[in-house]
Amino acid sequence: MKRWFLILAGLLAGAAWAESALTSRSTELQAQPQSDSAVITTLPENTKVEVLVRKGAWSQVKTATGQTGWVRMLSLKPEAAGQQASNTSSSNPVGALGSLLTAGRTSNTGTVTTGVRGLSEEDLQNAQANPAEVDKMQKFSVDKNAAQSFAQRNKLSPAKVDYLPDQAPAGNNQRNSEGG
Repeated sequence: MKRWFLILAGLLAGAAWAESALTSRSTELQAQPQSDSAVITTLPENTKVEVLVRKGAWSQVKTATGQTGWVRMLSLKPEAAGQQASNTSSSNPVGALGSLLTAGRTSNTGTVTTGVRGLSEEDLQNAQANPAEVDKMQKFSVDKNAAQSFAQRNKLSPAKVDYLPDQAPAGNNQRNSEGG
C-alpha cells in the first residue's frame, strides 16, 4: 500500500511541475529558437501557454490550441498569483501538491543574463563584409512614419545623442607627445 502511495505521489508531482505562463506582449511563435526562424503565428498579449522546455533565452511553449513553438523568454510572465491560487483549491489535488512542493519559493522562473562581448582590435582588422547578413538586417528596417507611430504608442520620447569625438590613431598620439 505504501509503495502505491509513493508512485501516485510521484505521478502527481510530475504533473504539478508543468509551468503555465502568459505572453507579456504580442509575440511571435517561431519554429526554432532563433531570431530568423520561420514564424508559425503571432500570439496576442496575455495568451496562456504551457512552458515545455527552456533553451538559453528561448522557451518552447504549447498553446491552448495545441500549437508548439518557441518564444523569447522575456516575452513571458508567470500566471498571476490570483489565478494560481484558484488552481490550488482542495478540488484540485495536483495544484495543491504543487503548492506544497513549491512553498517558500517566490517564483518558478530562473534568472538569465546575457552578456555582450566587445570586439578586439584583431577582430576589427580581420572583419569582412557579409552581404547576406546585411540583407537579413534590412528586413528589420521600418520607415520613419512606422517608427514614430511605434514610439507614440509606447510613450517613447526622442533623445538627442551626440557623436563621440574623433580620436586620433594611437601612433599619431605618440608622435605628438614626442614633439614631432
